[in-house]
Amino acid sequence: MIGLGLNDEKDISCKGLEIVKKAKNVYLEKYTAILMCPKERLEEFYGRSVTEADREFVEGDGTSEGMIDEAKDNDVCFLVVGDPFCATTHSDLFLRAVAKDVKV
Repeated sequence: MIGLGLNDEKDISCKGLEIVKKAKNVYLEKYTAILMCPKERLEEFYGRSVTEADREFVEGDGTSEGMIDEAKDNDVCFLVVGDPFCATTHSDLFLRAVAKDVKV
């Protein structure tokens, strides 16, 4: 879980950017806050494809469970505008990952 800051692609921390560049998959949570730049600018700056994760992805159909399972054996990034723990949804995702012994 990586907080992106509140404005654009350059607000990510240096450490966060290093992790994004090494991760197998990168997901962008896109419903609890609005990023002030298009996803394509993130992809260009990060040099990576970014998959948008809507409310259904995170809370609904079990897709996030697949992301959590994937993170057992691979580096996976879940990008959040601002603070990753500003929404209870993100805290829930964190707790579900920890319950499956996924390092977060």
